[in-house]
Amino acid sequence: MIKPTEDAFKLLFEAAPDAILVVDSSGHIRLNNEEAERLLDAAPGELRGILVERLVPMATRRHHTQLRESFQTQPRRRPMGMGLALKALKLSGHEFPVEISLAPTHSDEGDEVIVIMRDVSERLNARRTERELVRATSLARVSQLALRERDFATVGSHAIECARVPLGADVVAIFGQQASDEALHCHGAVGALADSVTNARIDKTPAMLSGAVLDGGVPLLVGDTSTSSLVICPALLDAGIRSLVIAPVGDRERISGLLVAGSATTHHFTTDDVAFLEAIANIASNAMQRSVAEEKLLLSQRLESLGQLTGGVAHDFNNLLTVISGNLQILEETDLPDPFAKRAIASALRASRRGADLTAKLLAFARRQTLHPSAVPIPELLASFRDLLARTLGPNIEIQVEAEASLPAALADSGQLETALLNLAVNSRDAMVTGGTLHIEASAVDLSADDVQSVDDWPAGRYVRISVSDTGTGMSRETLNRAFEPFFTTKGIGKGSGLGLSMVYGFAKQSHGHVTAYSELGTGTTINLFLPVATGASSETNAQNTYAPAPAGSERILVVEDDADVMTVAVNFLEAFGYRVFTASNRRTAAARLRAHPGIDLLFTDVVLAGDETGPKVAASLQKLKPTLRVLYASGYARSALPLQFGLEADISFLRKPYSRDQLGHAIRKALKR
Repeated sequence: MIKPTEDAFKLLFEAAPDAILVVDSSGHIRLNNEEAERLLDAAPGELRGILVERLVPMATRRHHTQLRESFQTQPRRRPMGMGLALKALKLSGHEFPVEISLAPTHSDEGDEVIVIMRDVSERLNARRTERELVRATSLARVSQLALRERDFATVGSHAIECARVPLGADVVAIFGQQASDEALHCHGAVGALADSVTNARIDKTPAMLSGAVLDGGVPLLVGDTSTSSLVICPALLDAGIRSLVIAPVGDRERISGLLVAGSATTHHFTTDDVAFLEAIANIASNAMQRSVAEEKLLLSQRLESLGQLTGGVAHDFNNLLTVISGNLQILEETDLPDPFAKRAIASALRASRRGADLTAKLLAFARRQTLHPSAVPIPELLASFRDLLARTLGPNIEIQVEAEASLPAALADSGQLETALLNLAVNSRDAMVTGGTLHIEASAVDLSADDVQSVDDWPAGRYVRISVSDTGTGMSRETLNRAFEPFFTTKGIGKGSGLGLSMVYGFAKQSHGHVTAYSELGTGTTINLFLPVATGASSETNAQNTYAPAPAGSERILVVEDDADVMTVAVNFLEAFGYRVFTASNRRTAAARLRAHPGIDLLFTDVVLAGDETGPKVAASLQKLKPTLRVLYASGYARSALPLQFGLEADISFLRKPYSRDQLGHAIRKALKR
């Protein structure tokens, strides 16, 4: 048995698994064991006599001196494992995490402190690995649920549940944008503070939640809400939330929601937590994008199903009308003595003709009408059609027609084409109650496989595009999604059958073309009718519509676009040409990009942006910062409509949507040379 002699204490001192230091009142190390030398990369005897601050990282060294002096005035035992995040510095200069215990003592040398130091690197690495495993499991779970579920609200609920535990958050919620686009609302929350946050209203102001997330799509970390200069949701503050991490839910710069995690502890979240929550938000974003794509597919399928149903009904109804009309005509030729009977037969015949007109429209939507396609010279057709429109639309509608003389002929039924254009013109008139301007513009476009891939039964090739634009009230997104459905109308009872656009849709599809609608509330609507070019017709077109490959470039281009899908297309096209691309969705973000990158050569902007933003406003704002900045505009509107509606001069660099990659490339080069 070892007796408690000095040799025994020395044996215990050296056998201890932790580093032991004895520090005198001046802060110098008087004694240490071998484990301390091993842990701190010190040679035998090298630690003795050095100031203990040599073992403290530079960032906290000055603060440590103050703490040591304070400890000497009020010495007290501090056990190991108090949860303090401490770091030590080896003599070799390497920092490492440690746990430290302090025990004041007194010897013949005076007041001293026994310091026991333990390296916790392996423990922290194990915890980090365990935490990463939990997060990876959560990400895998929410990914599986996102693939299985079709409803975005359900996916959002799963995202909340999968994020809460790994983050150790008191509350996790998804704030989503309402259809009214006037406010952000909390759609759900879990945890101890759920009741305080559910259905909390958040005003959509630039300062709310810093604006960085809403405007730029950048995750945000708030360490202490009580000292933050940012405007925080009052419901979160009332619920006692003191630290936040926020990630955007959306597509590139079109942010439609926020995933928010909150804790009642200040500085609870780390940068790893930000990355994890952003990953969860990205999964939710992908689910939302899939939901939008499925809606488009369902719309296409719904129109197809309606077309099949409508065609069958119209066919059978035509058979009935044939019998009714034929017998009425026979009766009409009969010498009937009763004048009332003759008037009744004439009235019934008129009704049967209206029924025949109705079935003709239904058959047009169902793509089952009889067409007689031929090469139609569009400039001549529009020139002769203008007088008819002037008489039909009235004096308060200004009509503007623009078509190149060299435009190739379109392959279409000229009579049905005139009917389709008349329907579009009448719809435009009804949308311009107090008057306005109707623009009809025809141009040739070449559409690649990429341009038409999202539309069934629309082959790539050369088309004549006829654009009918008005300056009317425009349509909401919900109305636009149903615009081509038969019998759908926003007009009052008795003011429209809801078959005008349906007929145009069916005519375009049966002519092996397509029709698209572009509209903004309060601004107007443009309907683009695409018809194939007639074989053997003139192939002359302008440089913008050529298939010739566009040259590459290395200039810096700022793309301003509020539609995330269009933004993605433009960025991919430009980067493929070698350009360095920057993106923004509004004036403020665009100005920030230009200040950060003053070498930007060209602004490529949509004419109509979200809210009260417009491309011309963005261009004017940026050209105050850089007068030499070149500008290229893009729009789904006809070019001739732009000067009137947006105050643009006629001599601008302009590109029509939809555009192909080479069309964009040529337009960029042309704009850069201006």
